[in-house]
Amino acid sequence: MDASLSEKPPQKLDWRAIAQTMVRSPYFLPVAIFVVGLTVVYWPLLSYLYTLWTGPDGYYTHGFLVPLIVGYLVYRAWPNIKDRPIKPVVWPLIFLIPLLWIAYAARLAELRSVLSVGFVLTLLIGIWFLFGWKWMTGLLAPTLYLLFAFPIWSGFVTNYTNPLQTYSTSTAYKLLELFSHPIKTNSTTILVGNFWLDVGVPCSGLKLVLAITAFTCFFMLIGGLKWWGNALMVAIILPLCLFVNGLRIALIGIVGEHYGDKAGMQFHDYSGYLTLIVCFFLLFKFARLLGWKD
Repeated sequence: MDASLSEKPPQKLDWRAIAQTMVRSPYFLPVAIFVVGLTVVYWPLLSYLYTLWTGPDGYYTHGFLVPLIVGYLVYRAWPNIKDRPIKPVVWPLIFLIPLLWIAYAARLAELRSVLSVGFVLTLLIGIWFLFGWKWMTGLLAPTLYLLFAFPIWSGFVTNYTNPLQTYSTSTAYKLLELFSHPIKTNSTTILVGNFWLDVGVPCSGLKLVLAITAFTCFFMLIGGLKWWGNALMVAIILPLCLFVNGLRIALIGIVGEHYGDKAGMQFHDYSGYLTLIVCFFLLFKFARLLGWKD
């Protein structure tokens, strides 16, 4: 008989059996109670995330990818943590009670950054309480990665938008000098032929920096690079983003100069996605160059 005919067809996962096993587990009820409590306490923050991720400023558009990345990080870590003994610990509740009080105060004051940190810490303490220290440490990196989806970067945005706006304009001006004769009228405005290139706050490059920082941390978590490789990955973030964003602004100017204002603005609207893809690709290649073989 042909060996290929004797092979058994691959069995499908019995999701109903898996669900029944989970429900019958002695840990199901405590976990369900914790998840419901976490959702109730932090609902103002969780319900705000969609608005944050779809906001017109675009600083958190990468937020939709964060839960998927966290799921993948848990999937990769699962073989190393699934066999760890589950040892519930009661005394982490000492940390949980004051943390929930701070979260309640932050909720009343609408301090979303404090709520974000509180959510992640509460989740870690809950894992520690329900499953023990070894499980908490095993899930530490994926849990902390959730911070990239939360509004904790407001201070960073406020302090660094204007400097990055100026640097991006200067980079674009230097690149434009290679192809045309631009006139820099002030720190954020360039005249390219008859096309005025006004580098506003949305074009500062900070959105790109936040997204690429999140992707860099993802590569560092799964790449298995040496410490110096991770250091180089971090060091390249800012120059890479400034150059690619400056290149994007310069191309907007060139398109606007040769094809008119309407074409320049259309290229402006869609080129942001291109810069993100280009940065992601270059970052991926750089990680490979440093020794990432996964």
